[in-house]
Amino acid sequence: MERIKVLETHFVSGTSGTGERTQATPRNDEFNLIAIDLYLRTGDHNFIFANPKELDPSESDPNHLKQNYIIGFIFPREQEDKRIFIDEKWYKTFKEAFKTLNEMNSANKEDMQIDYRSEVIEAETEKELKT
Repeated sequence: MERIKVLETHFVSGTSGTGERTQATPRNDEFNLIAIDLYLRTGDHNFIFANPKELDPSESDPNHLKQNYIIGFIFPREQEDKRIFIDEKWYKTFKEAFKTLNEMNSANKEDMQIDYRSEVIEAETEKELKT
């Protein structure tokens, strides 16, 4: 792995059978864009983006994403000379990925996986401070 590193996803989702899921991976209509930080492989916070509608669906249910996608490869020679190859389904800039979106295909807010834990903790903390 010193000569080549694989850049890949590992999507995790809720329990199969909930939220119209037939498997425990995200549905392809739950996201408008996917952003992946390549930090663990590159050592830099470089984001790449994908339109989930452009990614190949799961083999067992076309409404779901696969758990793993190969994004590309990095050849990590010297830090200043490392070469990164990204698959054409992934975009290096938000602007490029944004151009692929269609308002008709946008995710409904109620279907999005939004993490509200910080708001719940904040509300609980405020409640405790008042008592």
